[in-house]
Amino acid sequence: MSKLTAPNLSRIQDLADEVAKELQRSVEVTTPSINVIAASAQLGAIDSHRAASILDRTPPPEPIPWMLSFGIQDSTVPVRLPANEDYGMLPRVVVPLRRGADLVGHVWIIDEPALSDAALSSVAPQLNTLTQLVDERDAPLAARAQVLGDLARDILAGDESALAAARERDFLPRDGELLIHRIDVDGDLMQLAIELARPLRRRPFLAMDSHDSLVIIESPRDAEDTKVLIEAVVSAALTAGTAIGARGSAPTARRARFMADVARLTGQEAMDWASAGAWRALLGWDLSPATVRALSPDVGLLLDDERNSYWETLLVYFEHARNVSDTAAALYIHRATLHYRLDRVREILGAQALDDGWRCAALHVALKLHAALNRRYNLSS
Repeated sequence: MSKLTAPNLSRIQDLADEVAKELQRSVEVTTPSINVIAASAQLGAIDSHRAASILDRTPPPEPIPWMLSFGIQDSTVPVRLPANEDYGMLPRVVVPLRRGADLVGHVWIIDEPALSDAALSSVAPQLNTLTQLVDERDAPLAARAQVLGDLARDILAGDESALAAARERDFLPRDGELLIHRIDVDGDLMQLAIELARPLRRRPFLAMDSHDSLVIIESPRDAEDTKVLIEAVVSAALTAGTAIGARGSAPTARRARFMADVARLTGQEAMDWASAGAWRALLGWDLSPATVRALSPDVGLLLDDERNSYWETLLVYFEHARNVSDTAAALYIHRATLHYRLDRVREILGAQALDDGWRCAALHVALKLHAALNRRYNLSS
């Protein structure tokens, strides 16, 4: 069972060039998750999709569901993909590389002009050799995934030597600041962690199966690095047959888990600690109705009053920094109507209720949590 050692990579590149020369068109060899292992010299037609996948070592994520819809992960014979103008893609022939029943990779061949079956048959010997060389079955990948996961656990436990070891072994970049992502996953977490262990990423990262979610540790230089990483995770999840859910991101594991909880509660794709705003105040609290009332007695007065719709107006008022014009515009009401509603709130809570900064801060956070719970669980207002 071979790994992609340096000699193998050199031979795979030579074979990709041989196939390209024989067929007089560009060729790419990829993993099952469509990460580029080797790309031939440019021959014949080219499109933006090929250029992007070579530069990034992984294809743009947008067309992946469309490509997978042709059954390329399950097929045992070449699959022809038509051109797709929306994704800037020329037609392609996708040849599955299989060792027995296991898919170990793909060969992607530009199909412009269309290849004959005879032409494909002529490169069968090279494709058979490519299959042997690209073979990265689960045993070596699982071992690598275990190493990455163990390092991640030690780092999350505060082991500075584990962090140093990860950087020394090039499992994490030496530049950038640590950022942790906790991602809900529906499907086989272990298979996804194994898929992410393939050492073919622009910037390395650690991935850990935490039983109920995937934890990733990266060291991004900027937001673009994180964007590329998440795209790689989404791509791997698609090809591993798993579905990505809510994601929380933060400098610590505790905060990342909390951000994932908030994202799940609010129905958002992702929440980042850096932009979490008032949600930060709820770290360590249960995201439950009991917490709503524990945070602010005023919430109980508002919600128990028969005029309880005023809480929604008040929340929008707080979310717009108590700016009357912006709040009225957001609610599509006249300023006078807003003043009337705020006066009713003062009647319920007391004349000075909206003049006390700490009281309003607690009320704002409590209302924000109530609104999220109300939307998710259809709680009675």
